Amino acid sequence: MAHDRGRPTVYVIPGWKQKPTDTCFAWLISFLRMKGFRVINVSIDWDYRVMSDYVEDFKRQYVKKDLGDHFIFGFSYGAVIALIAANELKPKKIYLCSLSAAFQEDMRAMKPWVRKLIGSRRIADAKKRSGRKLAKELAIPSVVFYGEAEGKSHPLLKIRCEETAKYAKDSTLVVVKGAPHKIDDPEYMKAIKEEFGRKKFKKRHGA
Repeated sequence: MAHDRGRPTVYVIPGWKQKPTDTCFAWLISFLRMKGFRVINVSIDWDYRVMSDYVEDFKRQYVKKDLGDHFIFGFSYGAVIALIAANELKPKKIYLCSLSAAFQEDMRAMKPWVRKLIGSRRIADAKKRSGRKLAKELAIPSVVFYGEAEGKSHPLLKIRCEETAKYAKDSTLVVVKGAPHKIDDPEYMKAIKEEFGRKKFKKRHGA
């Protein structure tokens, strides 16, 4: 639409088996629109597929020709997708919420029951991809969030978030007080709103 040209755009990628239209994301969509963003809800076909497929799903929905700045917001598996695709798509910034332990480094320490839940095909696909290497090569500014409570219940997720923020060249780590693995937890919501409130997102004027 003509009035959307030049507006900053944010792509929202949900977590495993989720849709951006799920109730837990309603506050986020509303908030981002209030901040002046054009919000693109990213749909992923989760069933019987691997992370490489999910990344391709996202890339097909990413529109590079828009005039405004682009941002990517991913939660859980959605954050993994955002991290993998960032250097190729070149958004202005990425927001990685509860970045999942879905990389080759994580597979070695993963409990057998978790490996069984994930499945052999996804495990094999994850082993092709180094989380540390992706972080070290990340050329896009990033903000990495994880909750204190989820860090205790998902220690591999905590390590992955902390290592990503540590190795990435331009990254901020936000540890959300008391928050579990829920994007609509009040403390998680507060932390995201505070981060987006730190700067103004300007519309670009052009053609």
